Amino acid sequence: MNSRQDSSVTSRNTAVIVLGMHRSGTSALAGLLHELGLEMGSSLMSGRADENEKGFWEHEKIVSIHDRLLAHFGSSWSDTGPLPQDWHLRDFSRECQDEICGVLEGDFGSQALWALKDPRMCRLMPLWMPLFERFDSEPLFLCIVRNPLEVAASLQRRDYMNTDHALLLWLQHNLAAVDSTAGCRRRFLTFAQLLEQGAALLENVLRGYSLLPDGLSETARGGGTLLSSELRHHVVSDSAMDSDAVPEIVSRLYRLLVNAAAGGGEVDDAEWRSIRGSYRQSTQLLNPWLGLSDGLRRDLSSRNIDLEALRQENEQLTRGLRYAEALVQERDEHVQLLDRALQEAQALVQERNTRIEELDAALQEATRYVRQHETSIMTLTSELEQLKQKGTKAR
Repeated sequence: MNSRQDSSVTSRNTAVIVLGMHRSGTSALAGLLHELGLEMGSSLMSGRADENEKGFWEHEKIVSIHDRLLAHFGSSWSDTGPLPQDWHLRDFSRECQDEICGVLEGDFGSQALWALKDPRMCRLMPLWMPLFERFDSEPLFLCIVRNPLEVAASLQRRDYMNTDHALLLWLQHNLAAVDSTAGCRRRFLTFAQLLEQGAALLENVLRGYSLLPDGLSETARGGGTLLSSELRHHVVSDSAMDSDAVPEIVSRLYRLLVNAAAGGGEVDDAEWRSIRGSYRQSTQLLNPWLGLSDGLRRDLSSRNIDLEALRQENEQLTRGLRYAEALVQERDEHVQLLDRALQEAQALVQERNTRIEELDAALQEATRYVRQHETSIMTLTSELEQLKQKGTKAR
């Protein structure tokens, strides 16, 4: 089956694919699809307290395959350099396709309607288009766009990424998403629309393609529990896109996509061809430098990781030193206590020795006194005995 629009072919299932740059509202959009009843797989990535607390809504196994694929070709989600020519036709890519197909069959084989979201798919659509045909699935692409400066601010906060790098990534992801889905069923949305209209926006989109699930919950019909203005931590006026800090091609593409989203239709073909042509001309000159820049950035990142490891090791050593110093201080205090106790014991021994000497002297004095009295008693006894004898003779 051809994944391009073809009303004469009936597919076994429909895949709703969320495409968009990182930090563009893809998680909010995917989460809302889940609340509307679309199956998203059995292994979803959990949210974090400091980022996407309500969930990323990305299939962990699919994301892992994507990351391994990019790493195999010396790239990553944040690289701006191009992938090798015909990368999707190479053996490792075909192995990844087989692995993905196994995941799809396991999680969505019995589903008539399912959804996937991973911003990496913008760059990896050449890998996925044959997979949709292989899985007998007709995709509907929901392409969500957010103000590039808001995306850049979010990436700076989360990844310490500079604005120029973030804007180039935004440009590449959105260009790839538009280019790779040309001729397919697709709908352009903005993050602002999603926050303002919520579930109603998606209901209308899905209903337009006869894909709205039966038996929607009251939660979903009420707008869902995932959307709030708090999701938009960075708000930048569209008028800021006219700033000299924003490349003209970025501003043009953003306005092209916003206009398509507002009209609920396709991008203006003439403007799209002009933007794509300008980008292709520039990349012929820039690609070698982009690859070098990414390599330097990875090297810097590696060095930052090493530096952070050294900092952590230094902190551990510092904590160990402070602990040792505390032990030494505690030992010194203990020694001082023992020294005072020893001095007190010595003083007590000395005091007792003095008392013993005093008692011994008193005992000796008492002994002399007793002996003197014993001598006196013996003398008196002798004299008394003599007197008795004289008395007897006189009678």
